[in-house]
Amino acid sequence: MKILLINPPAIQTIEESDEPDNPSISIAYLAGYLRSKNIDVDVIDGKLERLNFEQTIERFKKKKYDIVGLTSYTHDVKNAHKLASLIKAIDKKVLTVIGGVHATAIPYETLEKLPNFDLAVVGEGEYMLYDIIKAVEENKSFKGIEGVYYREDGQIIPNPVRVREQNLDALPLPAWDMFPAAKKYQIIGARGCPNFCSFCMSPYGRKIMRFRSPENVIQELEWLINTYHPIQIRFNDETFSHDMERAHKLLDLIIEKGFHKKTAFVASTRANKVDYPLLLKIKKANFEFLEIGVETGDPEIIIKTHKGITIDQTERAVKLAKKAGLNVGCGFIIGHPGETKETAQKTMDFMAKLNPKVAAIGLMVPYPGTEVAELAKRGEANYHLLSTDWEDYNKQIGNALEMKNFTRKEMEMMQALGYLKLYYKNARFMDLAKFIWKYKAAGIIFVKKQLGFKIKYGGDSTNQLGPIGQISTA
Repeated sequence: MKILLINPPAIQTIEESDEPDNPSISIAYLAGYLRSKNIDVDVIDGKLERLNFEQTIERFKKKKYDIVGLTSYTHDVKNAHKLASLIKAIDKKVLTVIGGVHATAIPYETLEKLPNFDLAVVGEGEYMLYDIIKAVEENKSFKGIEGVYYREDGQIIPNPVRVREQNLDALPLPAWDMFPAAKKYQIIGARGCPNFCSFCMSPYGRKIMRFRSPENVIQELEWLINTYHPIQIRFNDETFSHDMERAHKLLDLIIEKGFHKKTAFVASTRANKVDYPLLLKIKKANFEFLEIGVETGDPEIIIKTHKGITIDQTERAVKLAKKAGLNVGCGFIIGHPGETKETAQKTMDFMAKLNPKVAAIGLMVPYPGTEVAELAKRGEANYHLLSTDWEDYNKQIGNALEMKNFTRKEMEMMQALGYLKLYYKNARFMDLAKFIWKYKAAGIIFVKKQLGFKIKYGGDSTNQLGPIGQISTA
């Protein structure tokens, strides 16, 4: 059996994830696990390698593969399906498996609408993909493989949900050596999130966070740093300091090992999960950026999002992080349940008051599997659903959602003016000039949309369209 795992190339750079400087962590984990089971596996990271479809297909044609696994977000799942279609056209016997956050959220609908995917994997795919491979090797049905949806006699068959691995230390380290050396890497020290934010699908599961031991994380960091000498490592944990005692221990080990002298780190956290001593240690460990999900500046909207923080906690956390000498990034969203022009304006005012080093203003996307998606589908919470085309489901050039009394154009205008207000009100004119230059492509898209041009995902590759995606909204 020969297996190929692909992070499909982007048609157009919209989100930061479309043209990353880091290898795909999901593909790396899958490859590491399969290799530990003596499975013959290759990887192609089309986004990291800046490949196009033709180059990706040429790589595929170099060997005869039995199974091809693909990953995608919602906005580019049709892009992944296009690649699967091209693969099927070359060898119709190849089994195509789609995984990732989109397939996890709506596996049945994904297979129903995208017929060149044979199976969908729900959740973390290490064990499921291995079970699929064994079933093919032994010529057995996919029936009973927990977490897998499959086709049989023209029908889509769901299997029961799979219980997630609790002992993350039992998993092999990601197979970073199977990718080209990169400038940046991602590492995940915990999977899951106990919070229930209305806009988040939480692909690693809710209620329970599962942690790798600090020693296990340090083992991976040591390999990454000494082998690849990256300029930055991002902790992909949804809340880096959810367990503050564990965070202290991990930071102590990073400093003890001297990793803080060899590379810089980035992490995301919540306003209610930091204090000044921890922030000082984060700074000492050379975290060049700490991202805090703020979301809104309106107290009533916070309640509607189920964020579980307060305006005062956010203001205090940002203030203490700056006092500790950290660069702070804050994420905001326009379009929460019940959002109005007035509540959105409060968010823009609050952003200017916080004055983070970097701000990211996202326009709400009704991602599958979220409460927002269900509210929008029913036309509740002041939502008006504009599109169910997954290509419209991105934060920059998307057109999926608006509010009933707050049009998409008005939301986009407030987004643009919010950035201007942040820099102008805080007299950060040089930063404003740099921002405009860096995201000039976003400005062109913005003007076209305001003039009524239809902008969709696809076409020729462009520059990064905006800062959204740089800030995780934990």
